[in-house]
Amino acid sequence: MSIFSKNTTSQNNPEQDMQEQPDNFSQSNVPEEIDSEPVEQNLRSEVPVRSSINSKPSILSEGFTFEGTIVSDGVLNISGTVRGKVTAKSILIDSTGQVDGELNTENLVIKGDLKGDVNCDDLNVGPLAHVSGNINYKYIHIQRGGKISGKFNKN
Repeated sequence: MSIFSKNTTSQNNPEQDMQEQPDNFSQSNVPEEIDSEPVEQNLRSEVPVRSSINSKPSILSEGFTFEGTIVSDGVLNISGTVRGKVTAKSILIDSTGQVDGELNTENLVIKGDLKGDVNCDDLNVGPLAHVSGNINYKYIHIQRGGKISGKFNKN
């Protein structure tokens, strides 16, 4: 029965109207077919991916000595001694920190001692820092009192 003829029938037979209404509602309110993707996939795609920017820094404390290779997607704070190769998004060598080796990073802040080869974008040398080696950088800032020696190459 059509929607337009319903008004005329409702006056004639109210019982028939009651039976027809659920059918009309169920037909008009039936949702379109839903994607057959599993719900699990949808939930996985909505979970935010943890960014390295939001992650906590890795810290090598004073009195700690590390020899080898360190790789990090985040920030690395060095207050102890490191001998080897270090790759991280950002590296801070604290005033008690000592690094002897190769550093690859975007941001490097040196407040302690560094000897070795460095590849970085931003280099900040603090007033108590001692830096020597082959240093490749894009931007450099040396504070008064910072001691540098070696070969410095602007990229």
